[in-house]
Amino acid sequence: MEKYLKTLSRPEARHRYWHIQKEGREFFPESLQVFKLKFDGKIYDMKVNHKDDIMTGQLYEKFRFMEGDRITVTRKKQGVYELESPDTKPYPEL
Repeated sequence: MEKYLKTLSRPEARHRYWHIQKEGREFFPESLQVFKLKFDGKIYDMKVNHKDDIMTGQLYEKFRFMEGDRITVTRKKQGVYELESPDTKPYPEL
């Protein structure tokens, strides 16, 4: 099992994306190839765009990702990943 670790920057949290640095790029599928990301009991269809960003807006449905939040993405099998984010909390009104 491989893991990808990242601490979110202010722009990433605010604009709802994760930029994948060059050294971590091989961990994820090719650009525009859809992969499954499991988070909080739900499965999301995600993909890496042509700028090596993963647009994460759908994950904000229930959770508020903030600057400094740590994320860990674990590859479970081909095309299936799992997200853990111990610092991320649900929106207060939920």
